[in-house]
Amino acid sequence: MATSLFPPGASDVLYVIDLSNYVLRAYHAISELHAPSGEPTHAVHGMVNMLDRLLRTQKPQLLAVAMDSGRETFRKEIYPEYKANRPPSPPDLRQQLQRCEQIVAARGLPIFKQAGVEADDLIATLVERTLAMNLRVVIAAADKDLMQLVSPRVLLWDTLRNKVFGPPEVEERFGVRVEQVGDLLGLMGDSSDNIPGVPHIGPKTAKDLLNQCGTLAGVYDHLDEIKSKAVRKTLSEHREQAFLSRRLVELKRDCPIQCDVESLRPGKPNDTELTRIYAELGFIRQLNLLEPSSPLPSANSTASSLPAATPAPKLDPKLTTIFHEADLNRLVELARTTKQLALETFTTEIQRTAEIVGIALLAGPEEVFYLPVGHRYLGVPQLLGSEPIRRILGPLLADPSIRKRAYDLKRCAVDLSSFGLNLQGFDFDVKLSSYLLDPDGSHELTAVVSAELGVQLPARATLLHPSRGQRLDASELPIDIAARQLTSEVTHTAALFERLEPRLADVGLVPLLREMELPLAQLLAELEGVGVLIDTSKLALLGKRCELLLADLEKRAHALAGHEFNVNSPRQLETVLFDEFKLKPLKRTKTSRSTDHETLESLADEHPLPALILELRQYSKLKGTYIDALPLLVRPKTGRVHTRWEQAVAATGRLSSIDPNLQNIPIRTELGRDIRAAFVAPPGHVLVSADYSQIELRVLAHLSNDQVLLEAFGTGQDIHTRTAMEIFELGADEVTREHRTRAKAVNFGVIYGQGDSGLAKSLGISRAEAGSFIAAYFRRHAGVQRFMNETLESARAGEAVRSLLGRRRLVPDISSGNRAKRLAAERIAMNMPIQGTAADLLKLAMLALRTPVTAGTKMILTVHDELVFEVPEGEVEEAEAKIKHTMESVYALKVPLVVDVGHGGNWKDAH
Repeated sequence: MATSLFPPGASDVLYVIDLSNYVLRAYHAISELHAPSGEPTHAVHGMVNMLDRLLRTQKPQLLAVAMDSGRETFRKEIYPEYKANRPPSPPDLRQQLQRCEQIVAARGLPIFKQAGVEADDLIATLVERTLAMNLRVVIAAADKDLMQLVSPRVLLWDTLRNKVFGPPEVEERFGVRVEQVGDLLGLMGDSSDNIPGVPHIGPKTAKDLLNQCGTLAGVYDHLDEIKSKAVRKTLSEHREQAFLSRRLVELKRDCPIQCDVESLRPGKPNDTELTRIYAELGFIRQLNLLEPSSPLPSANSTASSLPAATPAPKLDPKLTTIFHEADLNRLVELARTTKQLALETFTTEIQRTAEIVGIALLAGPEEVFYLPVGHRYLGVPQLLGSEPIRRILGPLLADPSIRKRAYDLKRCAVDLSSFGLNLQGFDFDVKLSSYLLDPDGSHELTAVVSAELGVQLPARATLLHPSRGQRLDASELPIDIAARQLTSEVTHTAALFERLEPRLADVGLVPLLREMELPLAQLLAELEGVGVLIDTSKLALLGKRCELLLADLEKRAHALAGHEFNVNSPRQLETVLFDEFKLKPLKRTKTSRSTDHETLESLADEHPLPALILELRQYSKLKGTYIDALPLLVRPKTGRVHTRWEQAVAATGRLSSIDPNLQNIPIRTELGRDIRAAFVAPPGHVLVSADYSQIELRVLAHLSNDQVLLEAFGTGQDIHTRTAMEIFELGADEVTREHRTRAKAVNFGVIYGQGDSGLAKSLGISRAEAGSFIAAYFRRHAGVQRFMNETLESARAGEAVRSLLGRRRLVPDISSGNRAKRLAAERIAMNMPIQGTAADLLKLAMLALRTPVTAGTKMILTVHDELVFEVPEGEVEEAEAKIKHTMESVYALKVPLVVDVGHGGNWKDAH
């Protein structure tokens, strides 16, 4: 069971904030913000939001703030090279640290700062003293050195990741007990602090040594018992260095500080001073949280667009089910007074003909409303008709000045549009907020409510499937049951706004939510309504052709096996490959030898049957997923297929398409291209395709400032040819097709953090040869090498990486003792800034093209780096020019963005 924080408001709990470390993390994690005067504020903003959240949620009775006083500490006397590799703090960081200290002092919070020691030492001393006073401690920090202090009565709380470390979590992270962490750190060393450690002793070796010998001293007492000769040798040669490193990581627990219960009680805030500071910084939200008597800045402040705080909703408001116009009018009047509306929609589950069943609406904390719309069962009460609902509720939903909040605003907009209602004024989305905070986490409403509010919210599926074999349509659900479910969801959604919005602000993600993801959600709702036209007759012909092809492949498989067998049966295929052909199985499941895609690819060089089965599976999958399925998904009312676009799926920020997935139709195979030919333009129109060329490599050039990449893209040179010239040391006229193919694999391998093993596999060469290609690449692309190294160091320091526009991804396994997890985290860290930025640029392009470039142009699809439009035949030339210009100028990189544009009567021909 995960360790949780001590109960809020406990009188025997001291909260200690490592201010210096927190501000440093916020400085690197949050996109740049500035006060109206131009003063940098992003780290200050993150610190203030963290502090506000801590005070609001934990209600600490005892609190202390620890700060570093300077670079000169007693550790420098022990080891002059301590932290010698750290550059001086940037001036804007020092300025923000001073601002943070001013704010903390004005808040009346005790500050501990002392020359010659670090904040960690002050925290260790505070822990030692308060434990002697029979208090418990929560350390608000993420520094691994502080994990030496953790115990059942001392917890470490990483507020940026909202993760609590007790002894079990520390042991899980390091693989050793808390009391061994100092020895572990001493053995490993720390490059960020320039603590030498023992060369070649990494996390796993250090952990194994301590699990075997107990302590650092024990390691040296039992040196002769260590099996590895190389480990014994390096330990023996660096004994003095090991114990020096252990002294450097040891926390000083006897700093001469005044520490008693009374000195740890927060004092009264100086609202006058806080008002002055917040006004100078443009922190309007914080100003609004001060006492009403505090003077506020003028309304024309550049930061005045920040939303004011609103009271958290009651989690048990009065429920009103709307059967009469009077109740609907009362809801509308309340929403126009509060200027906000939380909502949830409920529809039937049939995708092509889904109809709205009910709407839950919350405009204030006292009362929640349920509007039944499409309940149909024996004895159902008289419902309001569509006319009064559209007349009374429609203008409120369409009013952008009323801030709309929901778990999934796009879905709500799509559901409401099916009833003729237009949803505008997207303000906050729980699903998107959860996704931005941790894109790898679960974003289901039940999961978010459980994680953030500690409430087990029943899933809708349990209402519609009450017992085995029984399945209800949503319209058959009694109104009172649907009302309880939907109003509980909308109430918790509103509560999650209060929980998640400050956390988004803490890490600088509010602009990304409000300026990109929410407008995009509105655009995607519109795209879902437009859909795409499918020529079902083309698919029918393609299906017949595919059946003949599959039958032929099956016959060829039987001929290779020497007998008939079920080519779709993994067990029968297993028998043929491994028992009859005696091929070597590469993987095993619990019950059999694997015949998965990876296994068949590996065996393809040894026998022709695996390659043929792969081909058969590919055609069979395309036939079932697209050729057979697409005609069944055509919506009767529109004659089109309407995919669902999802923002909160891919951790890199890429959009996803489901029901059906239109992004996985291959363009490199003939069958895939023929399926795309069935996506057609309506009469009098053509499809225009606009595709970013090599956008990820261009982003890499910008981020890395690599001179070779900048020159190649700046002069319009083919980037894969240029890379081949660099790797193989050739002139442009000497580069062959094979050279270019290998260079292309290296280029994209670098983006995805691919090592020599992965590159060797993709090119069919030895690991040594692949390693030589990668080494040659980094020798000639020093900027890329530097960028990758700096990205990894930044990730190890803050455990998160960012795109150019601030999108982040957590990489908690970046320091894992598990090698596979660590390497996977390193690949994510290197790839995320590149792929995340590419995803963001496409989203910017979509938003820039939301307003049609010509009167008849409609955006209908987005696929990876491509946008597809329906354009009237007479507007093609104008539309193509404007689309290309808009996409290429959406963001200024150090190299040109290039867009390839084409058109045709169908999607295939548009390429």
